[in-house]
Amino acid sequence: MRKAAQKNAVAGEGFDESLTRLEALVEEMERGELTLEAAMQKHAEGVELAAFCLQQLKASEKAVNKVLKESGGVLSEMELILPEEE
Repeated sequence: MRKAAQKNAVAGEGFDESLTRLEALVEEMERGELTLEAAMQKHAEGVELAAFCLQQLKASEKAVNKVLKESGGVLSEMELILPEEE
């Protein structure tokens, strides 16, 4: 695990908090008001947060696949349909 991901894990931040922080970093960088050095730091932190979030998503997918496999014996792919937000 990399530094930012370790820092998130140590600070008790999970996927949701990390994703929120990543979104905030992107918004900051898109404004274009940062110095080059600050933008580079934000970018590096963003890469770490993205890696942490991806790791969490893969772990969740693995857990879901295990449950699906155990419950029916056969793993089948299904489309996930989420309710639309109002």
